[in-house]
Amino acid sequence: MNRSFLFKLLLILSLAAAAVLWVLTLTVDAFKDYNIGLWAIAIISGGWGVAFVLRALFSKTSALPVTLKRFWVIAGIALVLVSVLTFVNIFAWDNKLILPIVALAGVAALLVMLFATGGKKWDAGDNQQAGYKDYWARRKEKEAREEEERKNNP
Repeated sequence: MNRSFLFKLLLILSLAAAAVLWVLTLTVDAFKDYNIGLWAIAIISGGWGVAFVLRALFSKTSALPVTLKRFWVIAGIALVLVSVLTFVNIFAWDNKLILPIVALAGVAALLVMLFATGGKKWDAGDNQQAGYKDYWARRKEKEAREEEERKNNP
C-alpha cells in the first residue's frame, strides 16, 4: 500500500469513529449521558495527530523538505496535545497535570523532529553541493562554447 493512502485512511477512520460515536448517542439511551462532543474532539484530534507524526517519521527523507517534516511533527504533536487536554477535561483530572503534559509534548515533539529529520536543520541547496556553478560561471562557459563554435564554423 502507498504511504499516502495509509495517511488518508487513518484520517478518515478517525472521522468515522467520531461519526459512529455520534450515531450511538442518537440511538442508544446508555450513551446520552456522556459528553460526546468532547469524546469526538479527542478521537479526531488524536487520530489526526498520530497520522501526522507517523507521516513525518516514515516518509522518505529525500522526497520531502526538512521544513515540511518539522511542520508535520509540530502539527501532529499539537493535535495529540489537544486530545490529551480534552481527556483531562473529560475525566476532570487535576489542573496541576496540564503544564507537565505540555512539557512532555514539547519534549516528544523535539525528539520526533530529531528522528524524522535526521538532525538536519534544512536541506542543502544546489549552491552548497560540490561542483556547483552559479549563473555567471555557466554564462561564461556558454559564451566560450559559442565563440569556439563560431571559430570552427565560419
